[in-house]
Amino acid sequence: MTLNQIFRLSFIGLVFIFIHGCSTLAVQEQTLANPTHQYFLEIALGSEYGNRRARIKKWQKDIHIKVKGQPTQADLQTLKQVVEDLNALITPDIRLAENNTNMEIYFIPERQFSETEKHYKPKNLGFFWARWNPTTYAINRSRILISSTGITQQERSHLIREELTQSLGLMNDSSRYPDSIFYQPWSRVTNFSEIDKAIIKLLYQKDIEPGMNRSELIQLLQ
Repeated sequence: MTLNQIFRLSFIGLVFIFIHGCSTLAVQEQTLANPTHQYFLEIALGSEYGNRRARIKKWQKDIHIKVKGQPTQADLQTLKQVVEDLNALITPDIRLAENNTNMEIYFIPERQFSETEKHYKPKNLGFFWARWNPTTYAINRSRILISSTGITQQERSHLIREELTQSLGLMNDSSRYPDSIFYQPWSRVTNFSEIDKAIIKLLYQKDIEPGMNRSELIQLLQ
């Protein structure tokens, strides 16, 4: 093969890559035009800590929450309200329980977090760690840690709502919407925004299955 032929083949290859790349970008821009779908992909794929494999993870059975530590009455009221709000949006059923629980929420000082959950990342006043089947990606257990010291009641109420909701499978944070419960910077938001409600409901649609990847989701959301 001559040098001229090699150059010609290389040029054709570069043209193909450029056209293919532009085509892929155009498809992504088109399919992500819906702000709710775009935000859903950002929040639902991967996680803030730990395994960042970009697959849908969600519960496929009812969630029974056991409360541990020293919650205030306001903490318990907030937790009950969050459970009520989530039950209005999704199935499976979420409830507080004492036996046969698969989710724990601890109200303890931050200094005790690492003793309670070995995956804890320091300097987080609210933290969760979810466990899922590595084959099916169905979440089967979760542990939530809320600091009982060093923050205001409003800040704890925010963290209760955020960590519990993220434990459902919406594991990423974002800097996109300041009024969202998933807002990355420190926040005191204590209610779901409309887009929060939309992506929570979207995750638990029956046709959104655990294990789905980004390309499968884009195809479905089209």
